[in-house]
Amino acid sequence: MAAAFQQMQERCRTTWYVQVDEDMILYPHAIAELRRKISATPPNVAIYCATLWDCDAEMFLYGVKIYRTDVVRQFPYANSMSCETEQIARMKDKGYTVELHALEEPDGCLGEHGKHYTPETIFKRWQRMFQKHRALRRNHWVRPYAKSLMERYARTGSQVHLYAALGAIAGISGELPPDEEVDFRQSNEVFERLKGFFPLD
Repeated sequence: MAAAFQQMQERCRTTWYVQVDEDMILYPHAIAELRRKISATPPNVAIYCATLWDCDAEMFLYGVKIYRTDVVRQFPYANSMSCETEQIARMKDKGYTVELHALEEPDGCLGEHGKHYTPETIFKRWQRMFQKHRALRRNHWVRPYAKSLMERYARTGSQVHLYAALGAIAGISGELPPDEEVDFRQSNEVFERLKGFFPLD
């Protein structure tokens, strides 16, 4: 992910750029609203971050960001487990800030996140989420999901929900990966083993 994000900095030729991931669905007014918001901020605001509704976790979260190009280009992404967190820390050390729309204000929500998962992608999501929670001692909001994901699967019987719960268990119980970004193009060994016990339709 760090390598992909770095391409945004290197290829961008505009004053601002917006990061939109593959698991986001933005509302039609989202880009215009992001541009309006960051245009109204002082020059030391490097990033403005708006909320998305996470359809899987069923909560608002910080998701879609607009960047002030000339600022963030000074801070290349490092290959760490949480490259964005590491980058923002370096920005703040130099006096730059990140402006966040308040999570409790749903009118600022600009789209949806995590609406269409496969068993594999949802497994990887929750495995990585709990790995980060353990390694970085943050993402504390994620702790209650270990139980709620199991309860959701028991309630729905959905194969996708089963693999969400298995991903959480794998992230909690497995060995922690190195402090670097994961390459999601590579096969996930734990997921492949689990398929032998919980075959996919």
